[in-house]
Amino acid sequence: MELARSPRDLCAWVDAKASELSQTKEAKAYARSGELLPKKLMEELRPFGLFASQRFGSEGVKCIPNLGNEGFDGEIQFSDASTPPIYVEITYAKDGYDERLRLGILNEKGSVNVLGKLTVSGTKAARTQCVEVENEAVDHDSTVSAGLALVKERLTGKSGKKYGPQHVLILVVEDYIAFRSDEDRSALRRCAEAAIADLRLDFGGIYLLGSSGGYLECVDGEI
Repeated sequence: MELARSPRDLCAWVDAKASELSQTKEAKAYARSGELLPKKLMEELRPFGLFASQRFGSEGVKCIPNLGNEGFDGEIQFSDASTPPIYVEITYAKDGYDERLRLGILNEKGSVNVLGKLTVSGTKAARTQCVEVENEAVDHDSTVSAGLALVKERLTGKSGKKYGPQHVLILVVEDYIAFRSDEDRSALRRCAEAAIADLRLDFGGIYLLGSSGGYLECVDGEI
C-alpha cells in the first residue's frame, strides 16, 4: 500500500483491489467492516490518487501513501528535485457511525436505503441492538444541508492544528447524491469558504474532492 506510484498507477491499483474485494460475500463483508486496511484503501488511498491525478497528472509525479501517524496521509514527490514535496491530509465529510450501521444492514440483507431515516434500539453490548432504515424518499435540500453541516464539522476539526505551507487538505464530499449539480456545488463552495474564513487552518491549499472522482475544486490557497 505504501509503494510509490504515479497517480494513474495508484488509481488503477486501488480500483483493482476494490474489484477483488467485490468478488465474494466474505470479501465484501471485510471491505465494509471498518477494518484499518480497507478503510485506508477507500478513504485515503483512493482520494489521494484521484486528487494527484486531477491536480498534477502523471508525468514527473510520484504518490507515496503514508499509513503512519505523522500528520499526513500521503506525500507527492516531483521528479524535479528543486520542487519541494507536498504533504496531503485527507478528511471525509460523512457520518461514519451512520455509514457503519447501514453497511451492516447491507451485509445482512443485500440492500439498504442510503438516505432513509435510521433508527437504533437496544444496545450492542447486550446484543439487543436493532437497526432499522425506512425505505422512503428524502428531500434533496435536507440531504444537501446535512452534507454542508458535515463539511463545517470536518473543517473545524482541522482548525488550530499545525501543518504548514507544503501541506494540502483534501476534503472529500459525497457527490453521487448531495453535491451532484452545479447549484449544489456552488452552495458547497460558499459554505467551505465561509467556514475557512472563520477558522485557523494551517494549509498551503484546501480542496473539495467529489467521492466519484469527477469533481475537484480549490477553495483556499494556491498549491
